[in-house]
Amino acid sequence: MNYRICIALIVLAALCGFAAAVTDDDSDPASQISVTGITKSPETLMPGDQGFITVKITNSGEESASIDRAKLYTDDLVVVNDNAYEVVGDIGAKNSMEFTFLVEAGPAEGIFYPSFYLDFGMSGSLRTSIPVIVDDTAPQVSLLGVPETFTDGKTEDITVRVGNTRDGELSAVTITPVTDGIMSDQTSYFVGVLRKDESAEVPFAITPDEEGDLTFVVDYRNGVNVHSTTVSIPMNFGTDKTSAVLVVNEVEVSLSGSTTTVSGDVTNAGLEEAYSVMVTVGDPATPTNPNPIAVIGALEPDDFSGFEVTYTMQGAGEVPVLVTYKDQDGNIYEEEFSVSGSSAFDADGDALAERNFAAGGPGGARGSMSSMGSGFAQIPFIPIILGILLIAGGLVAWRKGYLARARDGIRTRLHKEK
Repeated sequence: MNYRICIALIVLAALCGFAAAVTDDDSDPASQISVTGITKSPETLMPGDQGFITVKITNSGEESASIDRAKLYTDDLVVVNDNAYEVVGDIGAKNSMEFTFLVEAGPAEGIFYPSFYLDFGMSGSLRTSIPVIVDDTAPQVSLLGVPETFTDGKTEDITVRVGNTRDGELSAVTITPVTDGIMSDQTSYFVGVLRKDESAEVPFAITPDEEGDLTFVVDYRNGVNVHSTTVSIPMNFGTDKTSAVLVVNEVEVSLSGSTTTVSGDVTNAGLEEAYSVMVTVGDPATPTNPNPIAVIGALEPDDFSGFEVTYTMQGAGEVPVLVTYKDQDGNIYEEEFSVSGSSAFDADGDALAERNFAAGGPGGARGSMSSMGSGFAQIPFIPIILGILLIAGGLVAWRKGYLARARDGIRTRLHKEK
């Protein structure tokens, strides 16, 4: 009996000791500490980038806990401030504490898992893995509204679109045209922040004066890291298929006193409206009053308008007819057409007989001259029309019997006079 009582007492003592041990472990302040937050800046690194990993811990117990040190272990990243938390100290009850590590990505892309480690000394430790993404994806940059060909001195509206396809925001996004031989309405444009899957469109008015590559640079920040990407397109000069095309025709050149007059029509054979259209003449002719310049104004596609310009010139020769106009951006263009002309004086200043000169000579870069106007001008339209009217009136009078009645009346009057 005594033997059995002794064994029971031994078992009871062992159970009491185990219970005490469990109670002591559960009441260990270190066991009440947990990781309650992890933040990364930037969210995704690019190869070679530096970023911050911040780990937040919280003591949910009723007593302070002692922390010897905190570490971030990794074989894939470089921890720049590896020894920042070799000595930590106590964390109070219901309090939180943050540990921030500066890491640097290597050249490889992928998902890596550095391990956050808390050392509680004799009370044990805490370990948590943190996923870190390294991705070399750059923002997408494209150009909108690019013409098939560019024109020297003509302004084109080109839009730069920037889209963020990364897992995380980009900041300080700036777009800059860097091409030599152009003029731009903006030297750069600050977009600011682009969050994941956001995009921005920025218009630039580009005026080239030489051929080359049109290049835009997009600078941006991924966290504290500065990056840039470029987009380029060839900028070749050619004929704009949609621009205004001015043609001069129905031209007539005539003398009037001491001046010569050139007249005709200006037609817009293009697909865009021409603005501030004016017509004058160039050397060796000298524009003079009363009409040194013919101001036409705007010409819509397929529209035309007449003009008349007076000038003086010594002797006969080719006279350049100059047509200037503007496009919707205010760019000025000039077309030159040749006409055979003369003046009231020869090369020695002697007076010449008044005469008409038909238009002729080669056309300009975009048009040609016509002599139809001067040919029609020499047809005697008025006498022909009057003759036709007289004949028609005579036929009507004959069919109605008016002629017979008039004849009989004349005979009767003559008979009475006799």
